[in-house]
Amino acid sequence: MKLFYPSIIVVLFLLSILDLIVGLINDAVNFLNSAIGSKAASRRIIMIFSSLGILLGAFLSSGMMEVARKGVFNPSYFYFSDVIFIFLAVMISDVILLDIFNTLGLPTSTTVSMVFCLLGAAFSIAMIKIASPFSHEPFHNLSLYIKAEKTLTISIGIFLSIIISFISGAIIHYFIRLFFSFEYKKRLKYVGVIWTAISLSSMTYFLIVRGLHSTLQGIMNDNFTYFSLFVQSLIEGIHHNFFIFLFVLFLFWTIIAKIFVSLGYNILKFVVLYGTFSLAMAFAGNDLVNFVGIPIASIQSYNIWKQAGSPPAEKFNMKSLSGNVKVPSSFLIISGIIMILTLWFSKKTKNITSTEINLSRQNEGPEKFLSNYFSRGIVRFFLFFGKKFFVLFPKRILVKIEKNFKQKKEENEAFDLVRASANLTISSILISIATVQKLPLSTTFVTFMVSMGTSLSDRAWDRESAVYRVSGVLQVIRGWFLTGFIAFIISGIISIFLYFLKGWFVVIAFLSIIIILSYKIYKILYNEKTKSIITVYPIEEISINKTYDILKPIFECIENIYKNSIVGITKYNIKDLKNSRKKFLKLKENFYKIIHNNLIRVIRKTKKDSDLDIGIFYLHIYNNTKDIIEYLDIITDHTIFHVINCHNPLKYKQKKNLLKLEKFMNENFDLMKKITIEKNCKKIQLPFPIQIKIVKEIEKQMNQQVIGIIDKKYAIKNTFLMLDILLQSKKITESIQNIMLLYHRISFHSSSFTKKKKDASSFLAF
Repeated sequence: MKLFYPSIIVVLFLLSILDLIVGLINDAVNFLNSAIGSKAASRRIIMIFSSLGILLGAFLSSGMMEVARKGVFNPSYFYFSDVIFIFLAVMISDVILLDIFNTLGLPTSTTVSMVFCLLGAAFSIAMIKIASPFSHEPFHNLSLYIKAEKTLTISIGIFLSIIISFISGAIIHYFIRLFFSFEYKKRLKYVGVIWTAISLSSMTYFLIVRGLHSTLQGIMNDNFTYFSLFVQSLIEGIHHNFFIFLFVLFLFWTIIAKIFVSLGYNILKFVVLYGTFSLAMAFAGNDLVNFVGIPIASIQSYNIWKQAGSPPAEKFNMKSLSGNVKVPSSFLIISGIIMILTLWFSKKTKNITSTEINLSRQNEGPEKFLSNYFSRGIVRFFLFFGKKFFVLFPKRILVKIEKNFKQKKEENEAFDLVRASANLTISSILISIATVQKLPLSTTFVTFMVSMGTSLSDRAWDRESAVYRVSGVLQVIRGWFLTGFIAFIISGIISIFLYFLKGWFVVIAFLSIIIILSYKIYKILYNEKTKSIITVYPIEEISINKTYDILKPIFECIENIYKNSIVGITKYNIKDLKNSRKKFLKLKENFYKIIHNNLIRVIRKTKKDSDLDIGIFYLHIYNNTKDIIEYLDIITDHTIFHVINCHNPLKYKQKKNLLKLEKFMNENFDLMKKITIEKNCKKIQLPFPIQIKIVKEIEKQMNQQVIGIIDKKYAIKNTFLMLDILLQSKKITESIQNIMLLYHRISFHSSSFTKKKKDASSFLAF
């Protein structure tokens, strides 16, 4: 039993590393999205600014646990064993909950998750103690164990921050866009300089309030007396001369902006990078302790218990823990480094950022969320309200305003630098106000809802996408509120198991950590192995050579999937068929996400005079490739369905026929791959002998199948499976033949694409 509580401390620190990783993945959305969505710089530069912000924030962090965390429960009413079990339940629950949200690609609040985990665990332990037959406490004494008013304050703060952030983002950005328009580069010399000065002034104040204020809290009790006094006097001076300080900041940044604009530099890029740095620093300086505070508090609890002579843990009161929990600076810096490594190497970070960017992007593309009755009702209401509201204004004024909201087409970035700077500036202002007023809020909620408000003002939510965007926002908000509820339930249940099972549950928790880590490592390695098989490369502009490049990996993947499906069904091997189906679904997902959803955008880049024929050629290539993928879908689905449902294996003759067909099909795939590699179809013989052989073989096998049915040799399920494979194989062959014919024609008539306009209808007939 001597090693029982030290082992719990070790488990808590292992969990804190996992919590750092999943927490950073989730909170990365706060400071990355504006820069990534607007492409203010390369991803590497954005990550460097974010990393510097995290490192500096960790270095300047106060290391003090949040007021909300130490105010959720009263340690003086709990014993040492109770507190340790509460902390362990919180860390296990928090890691599980945040990892679920990260996997789903939904941003949530790490603060809310931590607070409600603490509340759930403390509530469960308190109820056990009150309900104990040895306790004579009345039920209303629960208010002594749990500080419910703090939870209520946090919940109200969350609700208000969501509404205020969205409205502020929509209204403020409406006027920003009105002054800038989408042709903002023409107005950088005047409007851009003023807006830059306002943005940088507010974000500088944000850094001081969230940065220096936290630093002051951390060093007030240290030996750096002169520095602490200087920081304290500086902050007090800023608060007493608030407007003068802001005016000086505004003048300073106006001069800097004017100089850079006169040199031809797009100053808004610096604004976005500066905002990314400031938000990353604020996150590390204030939220980092959310993830490491619990293990440090557990060590402090253990030391208090040890110094008391290690009395019975179930009887030792923990009122000494009611004070602040100081986290060593070295531990915070190490934690910051772990988070930076996660920021650079985690793939889930991209998944989280893609949710907000997808919901706020200006350009066309696939929608991540489906519509529902509620979102459709909201959109219809505002369409009706908009018609009635705008009737009140003169048409001439509305036309004038409309010119500033005329969007530029075919931009590569999700939104422009004006909106990105507005996102960061408005978020900084709101968080600064809340910090000064000591109001609880979540940086995730503020930054996300500001981004949604600005996208609404920019009319990114048009008639084509509004129902999907509204549905997505509602789903994210629902996830936020569910975070608190789920955290409370999970943490409460785990704390009950810990309380009664004690050592056994600790062993189970430790083994679970090892299993989770092993699974994640395996998943990473597996994805690396299959990465080359399932990759589909995007095509940005139309050309014949580009189509060769895009078809090569697709047909390599199709050949592999087809072969595995045929071999898998002949061997009746469920593992091979599952792998084949999994690879196919990944291929289909990439094809639709990268090629299908960009089809119209790519074709729009064609020129009517010279590229019309190439556009039609690309459309036919796309259509035939899409058909092949749909035919392959049927083969992979039906083969795995046959084996999963334990239907009879294929007969020997059927297996032999399929393997023979698979050999012919491989030759056909190899011929197609040869064309894409050599980028030349002139040497291919017409008509294609292998394709004639495949069609004859399929007809022969179908005849054999019919004879087998008449002679009652084959079962019904086997018959339908064979017919599906044969028919879809024939359709795949015909589609490949169509693609080869297209390349053959364009190879012999390529001069017509550069010298004169060719009849576009010639590619429509085969």
